[in-house]
Amino acid sequence: MSKQRNALVRIFRVPLILFAVCLAGLVTALLVEGHGDIIAALGVAAPVAVTVFLYFRRR
Repeated sequence: MSKQRNALVRIFRVPLILFAVCLAGLVTALLVEGHGDIIAALGVAAPVAVTVFLYFRRR
């Protein structure tokens, strides 16, 4: 069971981190005014940036 759990952790580690960053960006966008909007935009754009980066890296 330990090997299966380690495999699941390795598979879902990055998506969970991206989810947490995106969720933090969304919450920041709702709760913070002013300069927090920049932080929120970066948090929400992080999954898109990582996807584009990995797409061009494989080419």
